[in-house]
Amino acid sequence: MKIIAILAMGIAAACASDLTVYVQDLSAVSAAKLNRAESLANEIFSGAGVKVDWRSGEPSQRENAMVVELVGGTPKDEMPGSLAYALPYEGVHITVFFDRVQRAAEFEPSPNALLAHVLVHEITHLLEGTSRHSESGLMKPHWTLQDVKSMCRRPLAFTADDAQLIQAGLARRSKGTPFVAATTE
Repeated sequence: MKIIAILAMGIAAACASDLTVYVQDLSAVSAAKLNRAESLANEIFSGAGVKVDWRSGEPSQRENAMVVELVGGTPKDEMPGSLAYALPYEGVHITVFFDRVQRAAEFEPSPNALLAHVLVHEITHLLEGTSRHSESGLMKPHWTLQDVKSMCRRPLAFTADDAQLIQAGLARRSKGTPFVAATTE
């Protein structure tokens, strides 16, 4: 009986997610497109050793989860040129302008790859607890047209620094601290 209990605990630990993300306002995107984007986002995050449990609805108050709101019909004067934004010092909320993601991926077969990269980019801001960007890869401040086209063939990667910051962020979140407050010295 003890062996079965130990095996069950091991399986539960292996299946546990590092991070829970709730996606809201699903009217902006079809379930099939969102599922493909979430699957690709998990593939991208696996390169940094992260497993995301994607859910819909509202997190409970005791969950240390992130919340992504997908919006359509974004006004032109609302953060012009942005596909999404995160609140890294708050550590929970992300807004994705799905209508802009669709337009930016207009010449590709679907916006799934771009949506996956946008989700991963913004979730990484929350994990890192900062608005910093990298000089290359997934956390660049602005993706070129070539970056967007290559996303459909092979996902952009994290830099080694980003992978380390992601792991540090996961460790903080596991202790119930979603972010590190900025310090001034």
